[in-house]
Amino acid sequence: MDPSAVWRDRTHRWRIEAYRAPDLRFAIYATNGPTESAPLWLYGMAGLARWLMMQNIELDDLEVL
Repeated sequence: MDPSAVWRDRTHRWRIEAYRAPDLRFAIYATNGPTESAPLWLYGMAGLARWLMMQNIELDDLEVL
């Protein structure tokens, strides 16, 4: 399953992938140089919005990959 969209925050600590299967899902990866964490799965825009608020990441802080 390929992501529909991929973003990275400006500090390059997080990578966010969006999937449309059958609902909207987001996989969040913590990145540290060449390594990445296992994905944290969020379901729907509300889940992503809550996670972004908890991490103090604004939409303007996301870069499209």
